[in-house]
Amino acid sequence: MAKQSPPMVVRPYQLMCIVCRLGAKTNDKYYFPERLNAIERLIRKNPDSPLALRCNVDTVFRYQNPGRKYDTPEGRLFNDKRDLAILQRLGMAPGDTRPARDIFKRLIDAINNSKGICGAYEGVRSVTWRGCRLAADGNYARGCTIGRTAVIPARCADEKARAKKNSVREIYRAKILKIRPHHLLCMTCFHGGKTNLAPIQEDNLFEVIDVMQKNPAIRVKLVAGPCIICPPCSAYNPKQNLCFTSGMRDQQKDLDTLQFIGLKYGAVLPARKLLRLIYARIPSTKMVCAYRDGIRRAPEWHICNDPEGSQNYTKGRAAGLGVIKPK
Repeated sequence: MAKQSPPMVVRPYQLMCIVCRLGAKTNDKYYFPERLNAIERLIRKNPDSPLALRCNVDTVFRYQNPGRKYDTPEGRLFNDKRDLAILQRLGMAPGDTRPARDIFKRLIDAINNSKGICGAYEGVRSVTWRGCRLAADGNYARGCTIGRTAVIPARCADEKARAKKNSVREIYRAKILKIRPHHLLCMTCFHGGKTNLAPIQEDNLFEVIDVMQKNPAIRVKLVAGPCIICPPCSAYNPKQNLCFTSGMRDQQKDLDTLQFIGLKYGAVLPARKLLRLIYARIPSTKMVCAYRDGIRRAPEWHICNDPEGSQNYTKGRAAGLGVIKPK
């Protein structure tokens, strides 16, 4: 595995400046353009590069204070308030480090306008709080409409189509299906939520179900990380074999699934036997996909489907995925 570079230190406001520039007619009004360019180059080169959001505070988080080098001319109080306001909206703390892709998604989802954060404060006329001269121009809001794909391009449609074609061919030729554990629950939800099963472009759930239905004795190997279901997905990174939107959450679900069924990665079982084991031990997705208690504690730990358990899973489980006969 290639050595990971240390996180790039970024002031929270600089993220908004990058988005703001997307919606501007000219970039020559932005402070520290060389720094903004460096951040953007790093992200475009590797969207999964870690960014450390650091700002100047007076609290116990002062250990991460970056200093005043990149303070903009509006003053110290404004710079401190702006950075903290952004972190508050993001639900993050000074010094938090995340992949760039995750941070930009969270930024655009959480903040769609610079007013009240970068300036244009309602009812405030003080020189101390004049804010950024561009806060009322609408540049940031326009940058948000362009979307995060302007900074982090989406996966190419042609590439996904090729991945779909090649991976489907591999599935139908396979002697052993390599599947990450929690995807067996996803397959069950997919089956229970469809009146007529048919292939979709974004994953290979249908194809794996189809193979199992035609051959219930086909062996399944439980693997860590992305599996044969993933290649066409928009969130799949084929170069690194990683899921870049929910990898941490999916790993937790895999481990919970393995714990409930008493197996480990590398276990190989006939599809019919494995499904019987899963359906006997995991009667509801609440146990895995909602972390047992159904509480969403952070964006990284969002809950798939109903916090109390997916009705589609209930239906698919009752139907035995069309692989095992219901009792």
